[in-house]
Amino acid sequence: MATHYWAVQGMTDPLVLPSTVADRCLRMAEKAHLQVLLWLSHQRMVWDATACGHALGMTPDECEQCLQFWLQQGVVTVADAPADSSVTAVSAARPAPVKPRVQEVLQYQQQHPHFADFLQHVSAIMGKAIGHADTATLLYLIDTVGLPENVLLQEIGYAVSIGKANMRYIEKLALDWADKELTTIEAVEEHIHQLERWQKAADRIEKLLQLPRPLNTPQSEMADRWLGVWGFSEAMIQKAAAIANENTGKFQPAYIDRILERWHAEGVDTPDKIPADGAYPRKKKGVQATNPEKSGLDTDSFDQQLQRYRPKFTSKGE
Repeated sequence: MATHYWAVQGMTDPLVLPSTVADRCLRMAEKAHLQVLLWLSHQRMVWDATACGHALGMTPDECEQCLQFWLQQGVVTVADAPADSSVTAVSAARPAPVKPRVQEVLQYQQQHPHFADFLQHVSAIMGKAIGHADTATLLYLIDTVGLPENVLLQEIGYAVSIGKANMRYIEKLALDWADKELTTIEAVEEHIHQLERWQKAADRIEKLLQLPRPLNTPQSEMADRWLGVWGFSEAMIQKAAAIANENTGKFQPAYIDRILERWHAEGVDTPDKIPADGAYPRKKKGVQATNPEKSGLDTDSFDQQLQRYRPKFTSKGE
């Protein structure tokens, strides 16, 4: 097994990515997701969908969908909006929490007697006793993050209902929802109903397309859009999936989404109305090299030029 090192000339301005990208997200991330994340890191976490699209040869909407994937995964969060509404400042995921120690937990319980009742409710929902580590996590979410106890109980109930009754997941869920400002009973209930609707749509798509693994949250949102928002039939979704598979060689939810988005915009709602080109046109090789609005990151065009290049050797002194 060989050890590799970064080339020295490439270390003058290295990109920084959270370790969770490799630890947790590589399996589910698609090529476009990773391209957008690398571009965002290179731009010092300042988001501009139009500039991203020009750099990567994608539409701004496609770039936004990729950014939403990383927001859903908790890898990046949106910072306070700057004056220029076309540019969004995006920050890296929050730092590791500093949770209270045993003495601090005991002191809090003495000062807030109702906290013991809260712990009993949590224990009843999760069906097990709550140890010190979990108690410290719950206190951190209430006292430091600022979540109301009734909202946290609701989030714990949701986590248990989907079979994830462990404090590590509950903490991640609570932080993610807090970042989305889901801090009231009404907001959490509405979000839970939305997630349940997405999951029902995902279940239908997984069965319809016989997928080998479940859809993740962004893909479940797409499934709900296909079925519930745009109202496509299962036959039309199967057609779009077949075209995407033919053009890419694998199941590409984002590609299917672009196909169906075009069909929806053009009123294509039955198989006989599908345009002659099938759906979403393939990218032409070398298109970025002739488009001044693109960034020039077209490796296909570069390879073609390299193959055509023939060096000219001259005698010494000429």
